[in-house]
Amino acid sequence: MNFLKSQLLPGEEIKYRARIHYFLFMEPLCLLMVGGFILGDISVPIMKWLGITVLFLGLVSLVQRIFVKVGSLFVVTNRRAILKTGIIRRRVAELVLNKCEGLQTTQSVTGRIFGYGTLVVTTGGATNCYYFVGKPFDFKRAINIQIG
Repeated sequence: MNFLKSQLLPGEEIKYRARIHYFLFMEPLCLLMVGGFILGDISVPIMKWLGITVLFLGLVSLVQRIFVKVGSLFVVTNRRAILKTGIIRRRVAELVLNKCEGLQTTQSVTGRIFGYGTLVVTTGGATNCYYFVGKPFDFKRAINIQIG
């Protein structure tokens, strides 16, 4: 939140804030469950190492996705949209609403069921994708409302 407060201009107010959906953690949790299941049957020595490897991959993926969740910020203000990802290496895209080039939202079937999707932002010829954004169509609607 400190990052957001430092980025707001005088007279600028937050109109909508989107968050990363918790479905982001489904893959690492599945890896951890499969690794635990494999370790549960260690009658074959190679299965022990396979289970440990899958558990390790699940743990690394979980930590990485926690950093994605904590370091992501998607905000619509009355003047612009701010899209930030990253904690150590930061990537910030700011769209001035009256010069907004392109914002595309997509949802898979599971995204429609669980309420997440992908934002594809085009600015100055560069395309940025933001995955697992909760309620992406609400974010797009908030931008369209502010544009007028």
